[in-house]
Amino acid sequence: MIGKYSIIWLIGWWPSLIFATDYSLSDNWAALPDKQDYADWTPTGLQDEQAIAAADVFYIHPTTDIAGLKGNTELSNARVNKQTDELPVKYQASVFNGSCKIYAPRYRQAVLNNFFKKNTDAAKTAFDTAYQDVKAAFVYYLEHYNHGRPIIIAAHSQGTLHAIRLLQEFFDGKPLQQQLVQAYLIGYPVKESQFAFLKVSESATTVGGYISYNTFGMDAKIDFLTEYKNAVVVNPLNWTREPQFVSAATNAGSLSKKSGKLLPKLCGARCGNGVLLIQKPSDKSFTPMAFKNYHLYDYALFYLNIRQNIAERVQQYIKQQKP
Repeated sequence: MIGKYSIIWLIGWWPSLIFATDYSLSDNWAALPDKQDYADWTPTGLQDEQAIAAADVFYIHPTTDIAGLKGNTELSNARVNKQTDELPVKYQASVFNGSCKIYAPRYRQAVLNNFFKKNTDAAKTAFDTAYQDVKAAFVYYLEHYNHGRPIIIAAHSQGTLHAIRLLQEFFDGKPLQQQLVQAYLIGYPVKESQFAFLKVSESATTVGGYISYNTFGMDAKIDFLTEYKNAVVVNPLNWTREPQFVSAATNAGSLSKKSGKLLPKLCGARCGNGVLLIQKPSDKSFTPMAFKNYHLYDYALFYLNIRQNIAERVQQYIKQQKP
């Protein structure tokens, strides 16, 4: 071992050794089932059931270093770790604690500015470095924690970018695909052509595949955002790809980060061309970014629907595994 890092294998051709984070250290995990962390949190009325959960979730958090100008964030960055824990781990990863044991690695994320220069060699190196940590964490999880249990892969934004690679390398047409309950690839465009064997799940109880969506306002003008064209869109209000509008009455509860409360019937949604289009939320705490992009609330807007769906898919997976 060299400091916090241990050398792992090389993937393909690398001009130099890349050191990956040592995931035998619990400090290098934002969430573990036997660790007190923000993934244990629940809104009022819900319970953390990790102690009895029948499945695992490997959750990859989004970009939380929005101030860095280049490269990757060091894991010793207390400010970024606090941001990770108190936002995505609390308000996204926690959605899984009703049905899954939660494993959420810290990783040397590519800082936000890499997305604006993602075709440069420097940015590609930053994303590769981040993925090497994600991969190392997943391998450690498989070797020390999984023990053959059902797996959910979940992510958001940059996390989904890495989750796609992880699925391609470990699940797509591989033996491990048999353990996959579902992949929730949210907040980053996913194309069907990226997988040879994994398929889009088009019902609430389909298992072994993946869902994806990116949330925008109903009248968003985004034709120029070509990366979303023909991206996979599954509506989390009915878990289909049908284009019909699904009313807010089916929205069981959106999670307000301001109050920490679940707000029912906040907005309806429909599948558009490459994006999920929603009504303007009736609660003002859900404020979109430019171009009416609700990226920050991809999980929160449908928190209780997602939580219920996780339970449905885990139950269905277990049912299908029984003789």
